[in-house]
Formats: sequence, structure tokens, C-alpha cells
Amino acid sequence: MGRIHEEVRSGHLCAYPEEIDWLSAFQSAFDITWAHRRRAHGSNYSVYLIKPEPATEETFGVNREVLLVYSPYEKLEARTLQSIEQFINDDPARGRVDRLFTILVSDDTDAATWVSEYTSTNEARTTVAFNAAELSSAKSNAWFVRNKIASQLFSRNLFDYRLPLEKDTYFFGRDALLHSFMDSVKRGENRGLFGLRKTGKTSFLYKLSRDLSDLGNITVLFYDCKTPSIRKRTASELLRKITADLAHEIGIAWPLPSDDRFLSESLSDLIKRARSEIKVAIIFDEVEYISYFSKTDQHWEDDYLAFWQSIWSVQSETRRLSAILAGVNPQLVETDKIAGIQNPLFGIVPYDYLSGLSVDEVRRMLSVLGRRMGLKFNPDVADEFKEEYGGHPLLCRLAASFTYKVIRDSGVDLPVSISKVDIGIARSERDASLVFYCGHVISELRDFYPDEYQVFELLAAGRIADYLEFSSLPEFQSHLISYGLVKTIDGLPSVAIQVVGAHVAIEAARRDGRKTIQMLVAPANREKWLKDRVANIDGALDEMHRIAKVSSLPPIFGPNKYPESHRFINSSVVNSKEDFQAFVNVCNRCFVESVESYGLSIGERNYFWGAFKNAYPNLQKSMNRIKVYRHNEFHLELNENVDAVYRSYLNQDLEGRILSAVEDPWYTLQQAILDSLWNSVQVELSRYGQ
Repeated sequence: MGRIHEEVRSGHLCAYPEEIDWLSAFQSAFDITWAHRRRAHGSNYSVYLIKPEPATEETFGVNREVLLVYSPYEKLEARTLQSIEQFINDDPARGRVDRLFTILVSDDTDAATWVSEYTSTNEARTTVAFNAAELSSAKSNAWFVRNKIASQLFSRNLFDYRLPLEKDTYFFGRDALLHSFMDSVKRGENRGLFGLRKTGKTSFLYKLSRDLSDLGNITVLFYDCKTPSIRKRTASELLRKITADLAHEIGIAWPLPSDDRFLSESLSDLIKRARSEIKVAIIFDEVEYISYFSKTDQHWEDDYLAFWQSIWSVQSETRRLSAILAGVNPQLVETDKIAGIQNPLFGIVPYDYLSGLSVDEVRRMLSVLGRRMGLKFNPDVADEFKEEYGGHPLLCRLAASFTYKVIRDSGVDLPVSISKVDIGIARSERDASLVFYCGHVISELRDFYPDEYQVFELLAAGRIADYLEFSSLPEFQSHLISYGLVKTIDGLPSVAIQVVGAHVAIEAARRDGRKTIQMLVAPANREKWLKDRVANIDGALDEMHRIAKVSSLPPIFGPNKYPESHRFINSSVVNSKEDFQAFVNVCNRCFVESVESYGLSIGERNYFWGAFKNAYPNLQKSMNRIKVYRHNEFHLELNENVDAVYRSYLNQDLEGRILSAVEDPWYTLQQAILDSLWNSVQVELSRYGQ
């Protein structure tokens, strides 16, 4: 049973004794630690701080005090919640109370409905509403307050918020980066922020803008360059707007020059006229839309240089102006010359990528928001979301939102614990619900940077060797890795956000009229394709053999080339099960048995799974595919472990279809084996610098 602190009894409640009647109902779950009368937005309120008891803290995931506001009026209005926002940011609540959860007690008989409707479509913190009269009637019911909180707190899907965050309420992570950007602005330096859509760039910029403005000596101008009111302006028109907006913000009446040639001078003079301690930060979000490669407004092809030369000139003269550029790709600041003219942004905009949240940041987001909704996510869920969604903020939030909806629809009583096993059950349905957003995440990379998108598309479709060839241009691979789209383990590149990779691969298949992600070679071209592919694999293995020798790596096949190479070189196109058995048997004899035989010759019975695998993990995996398929064809039964591996390979190579449902299934497996072998050799060559 909670208690009302003596200073509350002897102070506030002496002045307003009628409030004890409903306040005592909260003692079943809270201590009442502080109280005071406050006035805001033309109304008077009683403001309390209440501390959850251990059982309340455990149930609702609230480990700080909670702000409780009493509105002694029969009707609630928007200013009531505006007043709560003011109180939570004032002392003593600031930094002391939970920022996601507040309690409102009102004389309005329909308070809960009003609050629910008001907060359902905006980024408001969760406010649980009580009617004062019903509290008074239920003060002897120890469960009334907790049940009422649960019914409102657990009914709102806090994860399902898809717009940029304009408040701190649901902003998670990015602390170190935020401090770095703030320090740059204080020094009058430029910064760039780049990344995929919906990684939280705009939310970060809003947060940066709020924190800079709070310093008191920095004036922030924020422009969303994607809006027609910005991108359709010419360079001169945009400079006029910036100057006029700045004059308004710093409170100086400033006439604009009639001649556009003097606009940069006018902006520079305005900044000089402002108080000496004032610095200016101009944030350009979606900056591609006012770049020389804009897809929407062609005039920026010519206006780009004039505009940024003007901004650069002002910076040179005042040293009090910072430009913050945000977009998808840093090409804007990496290119040294444009049409033979020096790029004014080249070399003066240090930049960072905003990719996915870290595992710890995902874990904190799931914990803080989930517990407010009655979901206790186990730590391993964050690991799974980081692995599957690359920590992408929107995708992680929507995946958690899907989980909440499934549990809510099942009728399970909340709170409930969620494990990695639980979220794995509905993975395919969950990912299907995210397909639209995957296209949204990747859309601007596709529209503005088609070359990099096509390189990523190769990897998404499993064409690893082709990806390595095209990504030999350093900026392509560097950008894709920095976006958080690609990761590399043991030299093997793979898609870091699996659901996005699947979407891109499926879209490519649809565009090309294919039913499968794998680009199956047409029957008329298979003879030539097979001849070229086996010859290329043979040549690449020769190169690997040479590299192993000069680099003192474990030999692949021993001192000589793999035996019976002529049989592999003369492989035929597979058209039947018997053809596949012959083909996979040749591959097994040429590659797998050759490696194992060499191991035995040097006294290492486990060479294939030991030294060979450690030195060439990707090649070993592709050879194990051959080994497992061969075992399946020539053994009546497989042990449980081998059978599981076989089914995993089969599921991957047939894209989840059963053998009988696949057109040309045996050729499909032949191509999968050869593609895997070719890709793995290219990865190993890449690992060792070739």
C-alpha cells in the first residue's frame, strides 16, 4: 500500500482537501511524493508526482515517478494536454518523471474517450485518463487503478508511428552523433548526413534543430527541399527566402536587394548585423532535390553552382554560418568538378551515414515502448531484429507493431513476454506486411543512383560474382556497406537487411518476367552457358591454386590440379534425375574427394572440415553443397543432421518450392551448384586480393 508523503498532506492537501477523496485511490499502486497548484494556458491545475510501487513498476515497466495532473473542469480541451507538456518540461518534473506516460484526472465524465481520440493521430505521449468521481467511488478497490491503467496503456500501439519524430518522446539512440553535429555547428562548420529513406534522418535533424535552438545563441532554419515551395524556387528565389526567414527569426527589419547579383552580400551583411554571439545553422533535408542531378526540377542543373557558391561565399565572409546537408548519397559533396567547374561543396562538408540502430539501441526501443504496451521483449529479440532488419528504425518498429497486433488479436492477457522463438513463428507473414515499406526505404537510391541500385540488385538476386565485379568501383561497395544494406563476413558479401533484399530481388524478377529470383538460363542457351561456366570455374581454381602456393595457404587439392578435370570440363546439361546424379558425382569426385584425399595423404582425416574450411570458408560451403547432394542421390538414408542440411540447400536452391512443382528441377539444381561454386571462388579470390 502506497503512502501520501507528509509534505503533501501538510501542504497542498491542506489547501485542497477535497482532492484526497479521489487521490487515495492511487495509493493501491503509487506513493504520492509531491504536489503543487499550477497555472498554465489560462487554467488552474493540481500537479502531483507519484512513485510506482515495485509491483506497479514491474507490470508497466515504469521505474521513474509519474506526472499526475488534476483538471477541475467538466470539459477537457486541447490546452489541458498542452499544459501537461509544459509541466513535464518544468521543474521539478524535468529529468525526474517518466516521459512516455502521464496520468490525467478530470471532472469530465468522458475523459478517457476524449484523450484517446485526441492522441490517436499525433506524436503525443501516452496519457491515461480518469474521472475523479469514479476514482472516489473505487478507492476501496485495490485493482481499479491498475486495471484502468492497463486498459488504456496497453491499448495504444506505440510502435506504429511512421512520420518523422518532431518531439523527444519516442526518439532513441544517436546520442554520440548528435553531440558531434552540435559541436560542429558551434564551431561554424558544415556537416552532411546521408542514408536510406526512413533511417531516421529527418527525426535526427528535428532533434538537432530543437537542441541547437535550446542553446539560445543559434538560429536554426530548416528546409525540406523535397517540397515544391523549395525545390521549384530558383537559386535567387531560395536565397531571398533564406534571407527573409533569417531576418524574421533574429528580429531585424531587412530590405532585400532588387538586383539578384547582391543577394549573397545581403545575407552576409544580415548575419554580421546580428548580435556577435549569434550563429546560424541552415538545415537542408532531402538535398538531392536542389542538386545538379535533380529528377524533378531541371533548373537546378544550372542553379546548383550559383546557389552553393553564394552559400560558400557567405560562410567565408562571416564564419558564423553552418550548412547541414541531408540526403541519400554523398555524391553531392564527393564530386570535385561539375561540368569542368569546381564543386563549391567539395571538401568542405564532412559527412556521416545514418544506418541502422545498434543492437543496444534496438533493445532499448523495444524495452521502453514495449513495456508501455504490455510486451516484455526478451533481449534476443533485439538480436533477431538487428540481424533481419539491419536495425533499420522503421522496419524494426513495424515488425514490433506487427507482433503487438498478433498478440492483441489472439486475446492473450497483457503483459506478456516475447522471445526470439515467438517472433520467428510469424516471420513470413510479418515480412509480407513490410513489403511496401521496403520499396519506400530503397526508392530514392533507385531513382537518384541507379548504378548503385543495380549493383545491390545483383547481390540481392544471389549473383555474388557479378556483384564483386561491378563493385570493384570502390565508391559503390563503400556506399552500400555504409547504408547498412551490405555486410561482409569472411569475405562473403551478403544483404544486411534481408527483407529489403528479398523485395529488390522479387521486383527484379517481376520486371524481367521471371517466376523465380534465380535467373535460370534459357534452354537454347544452356549448352554455351555451361561450357563457359565450367571453363571459368576451372580457370579460377587454377588461380586459387597459384595463390595458395605463393601465399603459403593450405593447399586446396594438394600439389597438383584436381584429378579428372576433363570430366568436369566436359559436363553436359542436366535434363533428368539420372543426368543430375552423373553430374553431381563428377563434381564430388573432382572437388570434394580431392580435398579429402589430400588431407588423408598428410595425415589429417578432418582436413575438409578443419584447415581447408578455415582457409576457404566460402569454397568449402559450396563444396559441401555438392557433397550433401551427392550423398542424397546415392544413399538410401541420410542421418538427421545431413538431412537437415540437404533440405536447407534444397529449399534455398528451389526457392521454397517442392521438386515436383519446379519446371526443369534437375537443371535448376545443376545451375545452383555451378553458380554457388563460381561465386565462392570469386569471393575467395577477392579475400586474398585478386
